[in-house]
Amino acid sequence: MSPRSWAELLYAVVDLAPAIVFFVAIITLLSVGVGLAIIYVGVPIIALALLVARLGGLVQRSMALALLDLPSDSPGWAAPRRSGPISALGALLRDAGSWRAVAYFIIKMALAPVTFAVAVGFYAYGAGMVTFTLWRPFVSAELAPDGSMYRGELWWPNFLVDTWPGMVVLALLGLGVLWCAPRVVRFLTTIDRMLIVSLLAGTDSPTGSDGTRHPRLY
Repeated sequence: MSPRSWAELLYAVVDLAPAIVFFVAIITLLSVGVGLAIIYVGVPIIALALLVARLGGLVQRSMALALLDLPSDSPGWAAPRRSGPISALGALLRDAGSWRAVAYFIIKMALAPVTFAVAVGFYAYGAGMVTFTLWRPFVSAELAPDGSMYRGELWWPNFLVDTWPGMVVLALLGLGVLWCAPRVVRFLTTIDRMLIVSLLAGTDSPTGSDGTRHPRLY
C-alpha cells in the first residue's frame, strides 16, 4: 500500500466520529431552535446551530487537507446590512456557507458509516484471509458433513478450508480483496472530496493554472 492509501484508510476510520458528533449537534440545535422560533427564543439557537456547522466544516477541511491532500478555502460570511447585533444575527441566518455546511453533514451522516464499514470490512477480511494459516490453530473444531472434525471454514459440503490447497485459495482471494480495498476506499473518499469542495469550500477556492494549489478530487 502506498502512503496515500494508508492516509485514505485513516481518514475513512477516524472521520466517522466527527461526522456523528456534528450531525447530532446541528440537528438537535436546529430542531430546538425551529420549535422555539415562534417566541423568538429559537432564533439564537438556530444561529448557534449554523456556527456549529461552520466549526464542523473547518474540522472536515482540516482533516481533508491533512489526510486527503485536499486544500480548500473557507467560505466567506454574509455581510450585515447595518451595524448592531440584530443585523449580525440576520446575516448569520442568511449565510449560504453555513447552510451548505448543514447540508454537508446531513449527507455525511449517510456516507460516513458506509465508508467506515466498507474500509474496515475490506481490509479486515482481506488480511484475515491472507493470514488464515497463522490464526487457524485458535479456531474451535467443528463437525463436517462427513462426520470428521475440522478447523476452518466450510464453503460448501465438499470444500473445507482446512487443508493447504484450500488455505492457498483463501489467501489468493484475500490478496484480491486487499488489491481492491484501496481502490474502493478511494472511490468513497472521492465522493467526500467532491462534497467538501462543493459544500464546505469557498466559491473562490483556487483551481489554478496560476501556480496555486488545485483541489485534488481523486
